[in-house]
Amino acid sequence: MTEQYAPISETGLGYDVFAPLWGILELGAVTASGARSLRDVSLADFVAANREELDRLLEVVRDVGDFSAETMAIFERQGGWNDNREVTAEYLMMYSGCIEGYPPATGDPAVRRRMVHMGNDLQLAALMHALVGAATVRGPGLEAASALVVAAVRMAGSLLGVDSERAASDTFRMWRVKFLPDILRPDSPSREGSKEEFRKYAHALEGLIDPYT
Repeated sequence: MTEQYAPISETGLGYDVFAPLWGILELGAVTASGARSLRDVSLADFVAANREELDRLLEVVRDVGDFSAETMAIFERQGGWNDNREVTAEYLMMYSGCIEGYPPATGDPAVRRRMVHMGNDLQLAALMHALVGAATVRGPGLEAASALVVAAVRMAGSLLGVDSERAASDTFRMWRVKFLPDILRPDSPSREGSKEEFRKYAHALEGLIDPYT
C-alpha cells in the first residue's frame, strides 16, 4: 500500500523557517544588550539596528524556498518587533530548549550566557534544517540552494555575534547529528524521495563547509 501524505504547504514551509529566525533575533537582541536586564532588552531596536543585514538574509531565505511576497510578509507581520513585544524569560526558555529550570535566574550572567549559547546552537540548527527542507521541495536546485543555505546560516550567525565560518561549520555538524538521522534511518516515515534529497544536500553542504575547522 502506498503511503499517503498531505500536500506540502508553502506557508507551512515558511513558518518552519521563520520560527528559528524569530528566535535568532530575540537571542541576538539579548546578546547585544550586554548585562542589561531582560526588561531593558529591545527587540525593535535590535531589528532596526540590523535592518540591512536582516533584509539581505530574508532575500536569501526567499530564494531558497521560492517564497511568495505573501509568505515573506508573515515574517514581518508576526515577528513581534512592530508590536514592541518584550523578550521574556519564557521565550528564552523556549529558544534554549529548557536548558535551565523554570523560572531561570536570568540575572545571573552564567545562567543567561548558558541559555543564550544553547539557544544560538539550537535555533541555527533548526534554521538549517528548515532551509534544507524548503530547498528539497521548492529550491532552485541542489548546487544553488546549498550555497544559499550556507550563506543564510552565516548571516544568521552574524546576527548572533558568532563568527560566520564557525557558525557554518558548527551548525552543519549539529544539524547532521540532531536532525539528519531521523530522516535517513530505514524506518523513518519520510515521504518518498526525501531521504535521497536530504542525503544529497548533506553531501553538498559538507562540500561547501569544512565541518572540522
